[in-house]
Amino acid sequence: MPTLPNGFKPIVASYSPGGPGGVLRSEVAGGAPRYALDYDRGLQQFQVTLILDKTKFSVWTAFFHHIIKKGAITFDMPLDSGFGTQTHACNILPDTYQASRTGGTVMAVSFVVEAESKAYDMTATDAQSMVDLYNTYGYGVESLLARIAQFANVDSNALTF
Repeated sequence: MPTLPNGFKPIVASYSPGGPGGVLRSEVAGGAPRYALDYDRGLQQFQVTLILDKTKFSVWTAFFHHIIKKGAITFDMPLDSGFGTQTHACNILPDTYQASRTGGTVMAVSFVVEAESKAYDMTATDAQSMVDLYNTYGYGVESLLARIAQFANVDSNALTF
């Protein structure tokens, strides 16, 4: 799969992806509405901007037009969908591409991509465990897990016993 060229760092506007959809709501006369899951998973939209110098803009233009065929071909791009920056398979939504010179030779290229959240890489059991850990330890869960990793991978290296 094509990958965003080396050194290209996307800026995601406010990291405000839209919801993945898949939930239906039906009005009920005289009662509370009913909700149902129509489908699981789903794509979210991310507004992306690339700030490129003259050379990078030339590379981007070649990548955009020839490699990913104006966004029709899925490509890998680093995004944060809730679990830190990770590689996501993306497509550019039609008619969202815009490039403008910001002054001198710097170009701002903006577009909207659709990508699936990395939340779907975990199981429901993993998700429940994550919530349970947080409910037990709160903000301290991150330092707890970092310390366990330090102990397991460095402090008690099994190969040195």
